[in-house]
Amino acid sequence: MRKRLQRLEERKKEVARNLPLITKVIRGTFIPWYGVCKNPGCRCHRDKRYLHGPYYRISYSKGRRTHHIYVPLKKKERVKTLVDNYQKVWEGIEKISALNVEMIKLKNDKDGK
Repeated sequence: MRKRLQRLEERKKEVARNLPLITKVIRGTFIPWYGVCKNPGCRCHRDKRYLHGPYYRISYSKGRRTHHIYVPLKKKERVKTLVDNYQKVWEGIEKISALNVEMIKLKNDKDGK
């Protein structure tokens, strides 16, 4: 059982090592969107195929409100990476939590026997 606990601890450390830095995350959803312009004669008003874009934004909730932040095209890749990093950190937390649950169960089995 001690070896099993050590393996679980090593897996936790490996998961943690592969996580992005916590300072390199943005919580939200990266969304491409297309829009209609103000020119009433533009074909974007007649057919969805001609909508302008893509433009990009991040959508996130805080309390009961949803917020949107426009992302300039030159920052698109950097911001997308920050949003993706948040997802990776969250998945890492879930994996580490599951490993901790396994460790607790092993320790309880040891104490109970």
